[in-house]
Amino acid sequence: MKYSVHGPFKIARHSGNVDRNPKVKREFWERVAKEDSCLPAGCGCYLFAVQAGRGIKPWYIGMAEKQSFENECFSSHKLNIYNDVLAKGTGTPIIFLIAKRTKKNKLAHPSKRRHPSSKFLESMLIGIALDRNTNLMNIHKTKFAKEMTVPGLINSPEGAPTRAESKFKKAMRGRS
Repeated sequence: MKYSVHGPFKIARHSGNVDRNPKVKREFWERVAKEDSCLPAGCGCYLFAVQAGRGIKPWYIGMAEKQSFENECFSSHKLNIYNDVLAKGTGTPIIFLIAKRTKKNKLAHPSKRRHPSSKFLESMLIGIALDRNTNLMNIHKTKFAKEMTVPGLINSPEGAPTRAESKFKKAMRGRS
């Protein structure tokens, strides 16, 4: 299974919130289509983040499997989440699209049969994003990632790691 990463794509704001104007939304998807004309109709996972200064902070990981990115990323429920994040501070809202590819390297399309690899990818991305932002807005698929402790890998406890924990971390992440 192959995925391709696209973005970041800047999301327009109006009065501090994500701009809900249909014209602005259409222009957003036209910008996305300039990168790959089929991308708005594609499926996979996406990351909503806020860019401030030179940093990018992940805030929400989503999945588009039964409907396209274009129909999923800015649904009312998602806009409420994004606007809750934007109310917390300043920065530029952005989105990355992680598009599923077919064996022939074309963009995969949404399906009622679903995409199990996208579910796995979404869970993995949530775990990685939680490592960067413990206030991630995702509710589902976060329980284990928030509560599990594996020293050197997930939610390491305070204090100096043991020799075994340091070696394990280096083996898993390539750093000590």
